[in-house]
Amino acid sequence: MEQSISENLWWVIPGKLAGVRKPTAVEIAELQAAGIGGIVSVMDDPGNLDLYEQAGVAYRWLPVKGGTAPTREQIAQLQNFVAEQNARGASVAVHCTSGRRRTGTFLAAYLIAAGHSSEEALQIVQTANPDVELREAQIEFLRNFARP
Repeated sequence: MEQSISENLWWVIPGKLAGVRKPTAVEIAELQAAGIGGIVSVMDDPGNLDLYEQAGVAYRWLPVKGGTAPTREQIAQLQNFVAEQNARGASVAVHCTSGRRRTGTFLAAYLIAAGHSSEEALQIVQTANPDVELREAQIEFLRNFARP
């Protein structure tokens, strides 16, 4: 049996930004109870978006194909959404299917944009979730993203 969604929630910035696997309809309330007020789906299908709408959860869809990296524009959208939600007192959870590759890439890029080096960002992500396993294209994106 899969672990509960709140046990799968891993924080890169405690109380502000986390990663998680794709939640089911019944798990959305559990995420809300854990303080999640905004959800960012980075899956390449819009599968869960209607669930977030029905639950009244703020969300953004920033689609990326599995194993690939986001765009700089998508990271800027993530930054803006997190800032909006945090200003309301809400935390944000980013998810793909398993919450390990695309999610880890987005969260590391967010940390780089906040001033961390690519190595520091990857370390924070790996410490928060040791199961994160990025593909070479994702690691390369993060290294390039960290360059001025």
